[in-house]
Amino acid sequence: HGRSLATVDHLLSLIASAATKFNLEQLNYLIGFIDNSWKTETIHIKEKLIELLGAIGRGCQEDSAARVLEVLWDMAHEDRLNRSMLEHLLHCHLRVFSEGRSSYYALKRDYCLKCMTDLQRNQGWLVSAIKYLYELLLHNPTNTFKSSEPDLISLLVNNHDIISALIQSLSTCQLDVWNKTNGHVTIEKSMDDRFTYEESAKSHLDLLSLLLKKGHLYLILKRGEELWDILIANEKASSLDHELGVNWFITCVDDFSRDSKLALFEKRVSKLDLINLSPKGFQCYKLYFARYNLERYRRTNSSSNDSNVSTLSN
Repeated sequence: HGRSLATVDHLLSLIASAATKFNLEQLNYLIGFIDNSWKTETIHIKEKLIELLGAIGRGCQEDSAARVLEVLWDMAHEDRLNRSMLEHLLHCHLRVFSEGRSSYYALKRDYCLKCMTDLQRNQGWLVSAIKYLYELLLHNPTNTFKSSEPDLISLLVNNHDIISALIQSLSTCQLDVWNKTNGHVTIEKSMDDRFTYEESAKSHLDLLSLLLKKGHLYLILKRGEELWDILIANEKASSLDHELGVNWFITCVDDFSRDSKLALFEKRVSKLDLINLSPKGFQCYKLYFARYNLERYRRTNSSSNDSNVSTLSN
């Protein structure tokens, strides 16, 4: 108290520089002081403490970085944090991984799995977990031939079925907000004290898109149909759901195989009520109809050529 900000900044800078060379025992001693200050200090000083931990995490060795990451993660899971401080904590947490440290694969994997746990719990930290996963995967390099470990996207998709978990979570969020509003869902409707329903739904869809595009994956037809039924065909789907849904299917049209695009048009898209579609909905219909016709033409032409070759050979 009574300290100038310049004095505080200078002091914390000195501490950060020295702490990067601490052993674990010394670091834990410092963390104890930070924890005590965290309980009593002003919001502004708390922000400075977050920056201090982040700076230490970026500059120290892996075992100490792991301890800093653990502290930041626990702080971010406190119930009464406002959104600004939560996002600051997660930003500093992510920056520890952004120093080009390829050796941190195991730590990145651990925090991906912690996010999966929060996703499956579908409680207060849901949106934060999804947003964190998005940023971590977005900036994480894909696997190279030198690595013996599976890349993080493959790990989450193949070993932990994150795609199914995301779609199920989106359905649960939709039902929850529908029940809370008696069906009168708006853009501003809050999912919790930090995020709106629109932010929640969009974070699910953004992560799903990233998994497919960066992982070079096709979404299987069954999952595509489930997503369509949640956002577009569902009687509990709001106009917001419809617009988010058709926009996602437009953006991700190439994240389905040719067979899946054909089946998706036949079973879902062709059933749209063209008279009452929004402009974005009509754009979605036209796109899948065009791909449907193109694929049907390609197959008919291929079949005709095969038939001609067979006739000539006879």
